[in-house]
Amino acid sequence: MRWTARATILAALSLLCAIGGLAHAAAAQTAYVFVSPNTRETLTDEDARASLTSFEERNAIAIADRVACSMRSKVEITGVLGIYESTSENSFLIQADLKRDQAEYAGALLSRYEHQKYVLIFYPQAAARDRLWTIKTSKSFEAAIAAARRMRLTPVTLRPETGGNEILVVDIGGTFGDRPRQLAFSLGGEATSQGGVAEILGDENDRAKSAAIFDAKIAAFEAHATRKLSSRLWSESWHDASTRTCSTEAPE
Repeated sequence: MRWTARATILAALSLLCAIGGLAHAAAAQTAYVFVSPNTRETLTDEDARASLTSFEERNAIAIADRVACSMRSKVEITGVLGIYESTSENSFLIQADLKRDQAEYAGALLSRYEHQKYVLIFYPQAAARDRLWTIKTSKSFEAAIAAARRMRLTPVTLRPETGGNEILVVDIGGTFGDRPRQLAFSLGGEATSQGGVAEILGDENDRAKSAAIFDAKIAAFEAHATRKLSSRLWSESWHDASTRTCSTEAPE
């Protein structure tokens, strides 16, 4: 009886550990938060690329670091380019294990700080209809942008890398079909994708409406939060920040 009871207890403990491990794994999905500090309407591709080394970009990443690192200790923030039909803009991408309300809070804070119209957030979820495509290519910056525009996949996010470029395509509703894979093929690269839920937070046409949406999202989160970051948004220490605290760049 003693051995049987002990075996039963050990089995139960093993099951609980396994369930706990699965729950942790499910909670460890990486949220993607796409934000830009740019408010100019007509940046060329080269101007946007040059802006990746500007103080505007460094400050934006420093503030994103402080926001995301207040919620998680493992945060990746990378300077990227937002590529549109005929223009581009310097942007950045946060990748971190954030819950949905945390990702929305971070996106709202950063968009409010940067006076943006909207922020794009993607949460992995296997059975969802939206998709995030990642395309790796050794082709040039110019060739990658031209191909994305030619195939009418813009807006896309492009990350210039040492040996080529990485293109991220958020396909809302799966309307692009197999075109991202075709883009990878045309660039001699590789494409991978994951299902998820894409959310555009804000108003794509009106900054004033967007500000009200962001303020409401921030207030709702901070009503139950122990750390409230909105009071720091335009503080001197944040306005002058240009270094990271806990975050790193995503590996190439």
